[in-house]
Amino acid sequence: LEKPQSLTTLKLTPRQVIEPLISFLESPSQAIQQLSSELLCHLLAQEHFQQDITTKNAVIPLVQLAGIGILNLQQTAVKALEKISLMWPKAIADAGGIFELSKVIIQDDPQPPHSLWESAALILSNVLRVSIDYYFEVPLVVLVKMLHSSNESTITVALNALIVQERSDNRSAELMAEAQAIDALLNLLRSHQCEEAAGKLLEALFNHVQVREMKVSKYAIAPISQYLLDPQTRSQSGRLLAALALGDLSQHEGLARARDSVSACRALVSLLEDQPTEEMKMVAICALQNFVMNSRTNRRAVAEAGGILVIQEQLLSSNSDVAVQAALLIRFLFSNHTLQEYVSNELIRSLTAALERELWSSATINEEVLRTINVIFTNFPKLHTSEAATLCIPHLVAALKSGNEAAQESVLDTLCLLKDSWSTMPIDIAKSQSIVAAEAIPILQMLMKTCPPSFHERADSLLHCLPGCLTVTINRGNNLKQTMGATNAFCQLTIGNGPPRQTKVVNHSISPEWKEAFTWAFDVPPKGQKLHIICKSKNTFGKATLGRVTIQIDKVVTEGVYSGLFNLNHDSNKDGSRTLEIEIMWSNRLCNDNI
Repeated sequence: LEKPQSLTTLKLTPRQVIEPLISFLESPSQAIQQLSSELLCHLLAQEHFQQDITTKNAVIPLVQLAGIGILNLQQTAVKALEKISLMWPKAIADAGGIFELSKVIIQDDPQPPHSLWESAALILSNVLRVSIDYYFEVPLVVLVKMLHSSNESTITVALNALIVQERSDNRSAELMAEAQAIDALLNLLRSHQCEEAAGKLLEALFNHVQVREMKVSKYAIAPISQYLLDPQTRSQSGRLLAALALGDLSQHEGLARARDSVSACRALVSLLEDQPTEEMKMVAICALQNFVMNSRTNRRAVAEAGGILVIQEQLLSSNSDVAVQAALLIRFLFSNHTLQEYVSNELIRSLTAALERELWSSATINEEVLRTINVIFTNFPKLHTSEAATLCIPHLVAALKSGNEAAQESVLDTLCLLKDSWSTMPIDIAKSQSIVAAEAIPILQMLMKTCPPSFHERADSLLHCLPGCLTVTINRGNNLKQTMGATNAFCQLTIGNGPPRQTKVVNHSISPEWKEAFTWAFDVPPKGQKLHIICKSKNTFGKATLGRVTIQIDKVVTEGVYSGLFNLNHDSNKDGSRTLEIEIMWSNRLCNDNI
């Protein structure tokens, strides 16, 4: 019957051949079982034998022989089952094939020949393809063992089954790790087999806190990093999932500070250099944040890998989320003096550009950029005198105007830092910075009125050190009559020892209208000084004093505008009927004609 011409000559149908062979498979004689299984295996090489319904009846005895533990019988029975596993997978499952084949796959003493093991794994994978329900009938340790197959289709099925089990049962992740699934998955990545599915399961396992606590996780950092650095790694999805796995591991502080985390930092920087997708940028940047947050060694590894410039470029990403995370990463990198040789004007310029871009493109404020600028100016005072710092100030002022309370608080802190350095930096730089910062005066005055008390001290300290202009407008006088003669009124204004300013003379009016403004420019607000206004009347006999007004200037610096009717102090004005209508304003705007 092993000769094809015999079947033709005898005109035997598959049923006529297979039915007696089934009875031989159930014989108590091992020799007969062996011969019948060998013959059946030979016949099943022909497709019409595989498809015949009678063959289905041979499944049960073949499954029993596969699990009998006698090597020769196992080999022939498994080989026969392999040939019909695509045609009759459900029959194999119903005959207890999942259990019996699992025994072969995990058999250790003695270990089955590799060809037998591969055949058993292939049959089981063909059965599992039929229904997801079968996934849960296979022990996890068997599925993990199947990851070592040289047959990619077997590996794929095992990975799919493991992924489904991990999603369905949180406890399964720890059991997979204990069954050495992580080592098997790392080997798959290393050999570039089933990279996407292997990466997906690996990332899912490391997403469990219990798995990250296991010792095996520590030794996974270096292989994953090497996979990302390997020029033969072509799978973009595999790279993304490997980066996600590193991100999961980095959430464990001990792992983030492990010796191998240096290689992870280099790999993630390399990923950012290699034209990554927006999603990959986010994953790499967030993982780097965790690695550098508590490790000086990792900060230096990022810098030495060229990461500072790479991350600076991400500040200008069209994706605002990427820009925010890049700013946060820079803040972590420069949260102390570890990288002081890498801090530069260019870094401030990049942060300023990111701030400007956000303001112009979406009218929103990137709070992380503001906090990062503040941290860098706090930790590296040498940058206060840089041109980049001076050029940053207008954008800080714009953020102070447009931002929410958190953004405004960061800006106030940064401006106060710079202000505190003006007394020790070269005069020309201090003056330039203060003039630019003076644009914030009206905003600071508004904050004094509208923002929480916690803002007041910083806003007030800035207002009292920024250069500005005091503008006094004499609008009109009221009831400036004299006992003798007509009133030809005018006003003289003086501050400190400066020369007086004088309004025009309005003739023959007890309610003169001047509407004249006078402006004084100050490098710093005139602390404690007073504005003196004398109202006089000019006639043929000389000048008669109608009264005086004295106003404390400090108040207007904070309030911005101070106006109203002021009584003219004079012996002849005891009833207070003589008044001047005056408006006083402190601002950053210069009126050059009247200074």
